[in-house]
Amino acid sequence: MKTGFRFFALALILVSAWPAAGETETDYQLKDLDGIVHKVSDLRGKYLVMNFWATWCPPCIHEMPELESFYQNHRDTAEVWGISFEMTDPSEIKSFVKKLNISYPLLGNGQEPKTGFGMVNVLPTTFIIDRDGKFLHRFEGPITEQDIVEVIEGQ
Repeated sequence: MKTGFRFFALALILVSAWPAAGETETDYQLKDLDGIVHKVSDLRGKYLVMNFWATWCPPCIHEMPELESFYQNHRDTAEVWGISFEMTDPSEIKSFVKKLNISYPLLGNGQEPKTGFGMVNVLPTTFIIDRDGKFLHRFEGPITEQDIVEVIEGQ
């Protein structure tokens, strides 16, 4: 009983630390695997799906085809960033995602991910940023294309 309460209290503290939708805006930026800087501000007018993942994370790998499908079906209105949460040779990550047919931009590669939208404690973690660069929604755990669409359409 005590353990369950502690877990609930910790979860409540973590959730309450997340920003409310539309509350936080940041010009978050990271380099891709080729060293090119990508900025949230460059995507104004589009939704941004920021997905934190790692090659050793089975749920991350499981959701990547869903993210790719969303990326292909919504390229006019949204962007997807796959943000590698590990320090690995970029050529290894490129080879890894090539086998999965992933074409959305891959960023991070062990860089400090200071999102302004809360800490990343679980992989995968996905943030959805609205067209104005403000926090819209956070997912912890694997997601589907439909999950993303529902958040965007429900705005």
